[in-house]
Amino acid sequence: MRRGIKNLAAIIMVTAVAACAPAPVKVAPTPIPLPAPPPPPAMPLPPGGAALSMTIPPVGFDGVRATPNRGLSRDEQIWHFRSALNVAALNCQGPIWGQIATEYNKFIVIHKVILSKTSKAVDREYVARYPGQNGLRVRDTRMTDLYNYFALPPVRAQYCDMALRKLTEANTVPTGALPEYAIGGLADIDGVFVKFYDAYVKYERDLADWNMKYAPKPVYAPIPTSDMTAPPPASSSSSAAPTGSPSNPG
Repeated sequence: MRRGIKNLAAIIMVTAVAACAPAPVKVAPTPIPLPAPPPPPAMPLPPGGAALSMTIPPVGFDGVRATPNRGLSRDEQIWHFRSALNVAALNCQGPIWGQIATEYNKFIVIHKVILSKTSKAVDREYVARYPGQNGLRVRDTRMTDLYNYFALPPVRAQYCDMALRKLTEANTVPTGALPEYAIGGLADIDGVFVKFYDAYVKYERDLADWNMKYAPKPVYAPIPTSDMTAPPPASSSSSAAPTGSPSNPG
């Protein structure tokens, strides 16, 4: 009997001590930091350090870019080839391209006869193509535009390299074979510009995609709402009848 009382007392004491003990502190788990998002890729830039905005010759129905060297007659192609080499002789300088001017002077001497005949043939084509107009003036304007086309700064290095190669080869071509060589040579030189224009179009697509994904979105300030006050209530048009004491009949 006493042992049972002692056991009961021990249980009561343990329970009392447990009840008085402080509740266990719940420790919040340490949050695992999320990895920082990768930085956005660099914004696309125009090829060759070109301007941020340019007019690009469109692609024709034949799938080829409509440059000034497309849709030409045979004699026009020969003359455009000569023009491309002439621009190179004027614009390509330095230790690598310095010999272009020397090679060009050789070119116009070696092929003097065929070049003279070609120029006169192109004159006749313009006069016939623009009746009632000054065809030769039209030709001069087209040639100015063509020279500007060949002077495009972003492709200067590739253009000068190609012109030097074509000049060196043209000076070894027999005069009678120059027309065929010039037509192929013009296509090779123009290919330098077409390749650049294709790269520029890709840059425009890449830039549009980059802007959609990574460019900062514009923040627009909310348009403040004007305090519109309710119009005053319309005044009653009816007037109250005058009140007065009725007269006392005499």
